Amino acid sequence: MTWGVEAHIRERFEAAGVPAEKVSMEKDTFRFESAEKSPAEFIEIFRQFYGPTMNAFDAAEKTGRVDELHAQLVDLAGAQNQGEGNGFLIPATFVRVTVAMQG
Repeated sequence: MTWGVEAHIRERFEAAGVPAEKVSMEKDTFRFESAEKSPAEFIEIFRQFYGPTMNAFDAAEKTGRVDELHAQLVDLAGAQNQGEGNGFLIPATFVRVTVAMQG
């Protein structure tokens, strides 16, 4: 979760030998959007195809908490949904990191 914290990003690249001046960051937003699918269906797509969500469900299965995780994610998607009608529109802000080639 600290990949969105600029100081942490710089520290990670500096630890790998990349000078801070070679690293640039820009906040951006991706919009997950569908006019046909509900927030609950959106979660199901992530459950089947998005690695971190697949891993979370795998861990939840081992502890018997799949239903709890599913309910929490559906609630979160519903709370973040800015769409109208039966569809969804969920904005996700991220940090785009660019590293200049050393030369």
